[in-house]
Amino acid sequence: MSSMAAPRSALIESLNMSRPLQLEPLMECLLRQYRGSVLVAEEEAAACALRCPGCGGFMRDPVTVQCGHTYCWPCLRGEPRKRCRLCQGDMGRPPRRTCVLLKQLADRCLPGRSWQHRDVAELLEAGEHREALRKIRDVMETDPDDLILRVYKAEAYAALLEYGKAHEQLDLALSKQRNWPEVYFRKAKVLQETGNLYESLRFYLQCLALDEEFTAARSEIEKILRDFLFPVPETVEGILKDLEIKPLPNLPLKPFVLGSDRKEAAYHLHTSLEEEEGAPKQMKSLSGSSLQRTQSVHGLHREGKTDAGEGLKRVSSEPLLSTQENGILLKRKFPLSEQDVNISEDGRKHLRHGESACDSSNFIADPSILCKLIDAADFECSLCMRLFYEPVTTPCGHTFCKNCLERCLDHTPQCPLCKQSLTEYLAQRTYNVTTLLDELIKKYLPNEMSERKRLHEEETDELSNLTKNVPMFVCTMAYPTVPCPLHVFEPRYRLMIRRCMETGTKQFGMCISDPEKGFADYGCMLQIRNVHFLPDGRSVVDTIGGKRFRVLNRGMRDGYSTADIEYLTDTQVVEEELQQLAELHDAVYAQACRWFQNLRYRFRSQILHHFGSMPEREENVQVAPSGPAWCWWLLAVLPVDPRYQLSVLSMRSLRERLLKIQHILTYFSRDQSK
Repeated sequence: MSSMAAPRSALIESLNMSRPLQLEPLMECLLRQYRGSVLVAEEEAAACALRCPGCGGFMRDPVTVQCGHTYCWPCLRGEPRKRCRLCQGDMGRPPRRTCVLLKQLADRCLPGRSWQHRDVAELLEAGEHREALRKIRDVMETDPDDLILRVYKAEAYAALLEYGKAHEQLDLALSKQRNWPEVYFRKAKVLQETGNLYESLRFYLQCLALDEEFTAARSEIEKILRDFLFPVPETVEGILKDLEIKPLPNLPLKPFVLGSDRKEAAYHLHTSLEEEEGAPKQMKSLSGSSLQRTQSVHGLHREGKTDAGEGLKRVSSEPLLSTQENGILLKRKFPLSEQDVNISEDGRKHLRHGESACDSSNFIADPSILCKLIDAADFECSLCMRLFYEPVTTPCGHTFCKNCLERCLDHTPQCPLCKQSLTEYLAQRTYNVTTLLDELIKKYLPNEMSERKRLHEEETDELSNLTKNVPMFVCTMAYPTVPCPLHVFEPRYRLMIRRCMETGTKQFGMCISDPEKGFADYGCMLQIRNVHFLPDGRSVVDTIGGKRFRVLNRGMRDGYSTADIEYLTDTQVVEEELQQLAELHDAVYAQACRWFQNLRYRFRSQILHHFGSMPEREENVQVAPSGPAWCWWLLAVLPVDPRYQLSVLSMRSLRERLLKIQHILTYFSRDQSK
């Protein structure tokens, strides 16, 4: 028996691996029919800044994910996706904290409403579904249009096996927000649990048509189609027969169409023994009607021809409501007058509590309401005390300017406000701008944003100047054309390197220290070729020497030294002296080669590993502004006191530099002969 079990399991595994590839064309064909039916209200979504991109509702409890987009907290609860619906970026790992700044704005719009979702979610996660239903009923007496609570209500009913009421709540949510993939997914799950596979397949397809990155829906569709089309035989003989190539019948595939004339779904529904007391009558009138609106697709293989002009039908799971019911569900779109806003003692604007029936749809329908509530003082960075520029929200929910946050993380990997550890956040280095905050500032505070942008550009221009206030790295000797790798760990130099990269100059000066002046009068510019950031914020910077310079004035900026400089170039010699200079150049080059070849193998290997091989001799000795490259390479590897090297670096005469190098080589060659 064991000899037969091994090939059987291998065949079943090979079949399961191949079937997803076979199902892809079928899934694409089915999804193509649904994509044409997806109606995305782009203009309406663009008009409302506080609309959640997940559920389409008002963001009472906003959470900013890793990619920079913001969702309401209930949409991220048990999120089956790892990619953002808007940008397909990584959403990060839970737990996710509420964005403090956006929550303050939401609370100003709808005071005291953000807590209710979390309270109900905690009851659901604790398995207290009856208590959750009572809590939802109490809240919905004052806020009947909260669709998130209806989804939670459906979750509680499904857990209590009251599938009829679960369908009713989900259908009502879809009637008000049709482009909500999570609700389609939940409805499909409930249908799947009750054995309505064809119906569940239809809603999974609608979910995937709205969001093609919804991997959980895709896997469920593949599972259902595989069970429909590829049942695995129980015997090896059956598997072998299944592998035989057989022509498939060319049967017309009737598309899955919602709202078409099909038989009504025969859901296996359980009714509750106790009715909801105190529920609004208009909501009760919908029970039993919305449930019957969802049509079955059991006519998938129904015989008959479709009209040629039928085309792709519009897919909609919205329940058909009567005129009276439609009137009840209409959103209020009355404008908010100036009398509806209160100015509190701290100068911030709030809605009057007397307007208790404030509908969240007002804030979605009328963006002018936000204009009356937004205050520039609320959008100031707590670190620089200026208007946010490139606002970034940390995993703990606090918001700072991107540059301000990076400067704080240079010193310690903690949130500047709550001191929560940001070690993992620092290691990822994904400081994505909080899109919603950035859009709010640009839309509602255009004048303040224009002034803030002007100041930022002025600062950037000042940092980009390579003759005035040039950043100085006080560390070691650097030479033109010679590589100079650096390990940057001090906060002041982390900031300096980052600014060099952000401004685009990718250059800074290198000088040795001076006990009296702080740093030497001469140095060399370094060009950044690459920066490798380590998880703890340190970095390894690959640089190469550029122009030489002389310091004119010294200064300080944010902890690191700066200087006004002038660049040095070699003095060009006339033709009469050029021949003598070329002869001296060739003689010193040959002497340098002999010295290097006579070094011990260990020393030569270390030099080659750190500095690379010695540059070739140049035909035109005056073509480079700082002279031949091999001179600087040799000066870097010679074991000479830095002060002596600095004197050679400051020389503008190539002839004097060659004579200095010749003198050094002669001294070291005598030591080699001994």
